Amino acid sequence: MDKWKTILALILLILAVIFEWDWFWALFILIGLVHIIRSEEINFVESVTKKEHPKLYWIMIFIWSFLALFSMFNYLV
Repeated sequence: MDKWKTILALILLILAVIFEWDWFWALFILIGLVHIIRSEEINFVESVTKKEHPKLYWIMIFIWSFLALFSMFNYLV
């Protein structure tokens, strides 16, 4: 199975919507952040690389980090 992580993420995403797992979104964003930081590229509406657009790249990292923290805070409170 070549893309098992993608398939697993899709299944978990469906389960998170069905069972209203709010904690899942924080985890999903954090996993995405780890991948983005390692690859130095964000694919959102279009590809943004750290090398070509460093300011936009770090602004997007900040926004995604804020969303992850906000999701965690909402789940814990």
